Amino acid sequence: MNSSSNLLKRNVNAMGLALAVTLTLLNVFCLLLLLIAPNFFLGLFGSFMHGLDLSKIAVIPVLSINTFLGIIVTFIGGYILGVVFATLYNRII
Repeated sequence: MNSSSNLLKRNVNAMGLALAVTLTLLNVFCLLLLLIAPNFFLGLFGSFMHGLDLSKIAVIPVLSINTFLGIIVTFIGGYILGVVFATLYNRII
């Protein structure tokens, strides 16, 4: 391996944490948006799904233990994805 290849390598732990924090913040932002402005949220995300009317399948948001478990699972899943991505990236370069 040459030195330029080492410069391109990614820190696996840092990549995992970066993706975990990013996805967790996105998850919390979406939750807050849904709680504060549910009609805007459903319209916005319905447009991402080619105009699907999400109001027909939406439920009233309730903060529960499942909400917080979802945030934790998002963090853990993001960390795992970041580690896998960085590991594969480092092997490819």
